[in-house]
Amino acid sequence: MKHRFEISLAGLLLAAAPALALAQVYRWVDDRGQVHYSQVPPPGRAAQPIGAPPPPQAAPNQENLNQSLKEANEAAPKAKAEAERLAQTQASLDDYCRQLREQLAYLDAKTARRLGATDDKGNVTRVTEEEFQQRRNDVLKSLSERCS
Repeated sequence: MKHRFEISLAGLLLAAAPALALAQVYRWVDDRGQVHYSQVPPPGRAAQPIGAPPPPQAAPNQENLNQSLKEANEAAPKAKAEAERLAQTQASLDDYCRQLREQLAYLDAKTARRLGATDDKGNVTRVTEEEFQQRRNDVLKSLSERCS
């Protein structure tokens, strides 16, 4: 029987622990200058009630931080789409420049006498020296304007 009483008393103390944590605490100083804290004020002595500290408050600029975070999260998909678009544009430009360099290499390997041109009717004619130089200059101009 005694054993059961101890178990139930331990259970009662555990159940009362949250209430004890919220109980009032008093601070007082004895005759020797020692500071004491207790839940019961001493009889015949002045004791200062000490409450629980107030809960922490949000930082003064928390609203600004929350707003900035919200805006950044909303802008992220747009920024990603823009980055993908720019990457695709750069890839297209890189491909265009590669083709221009190949054309220049081809023209440098040939001469006007060995180059032919096909007209709208499908007739092949030889390129004149002036036409050859014009094509080469056009490729060089495109390279210098659009490619680094």
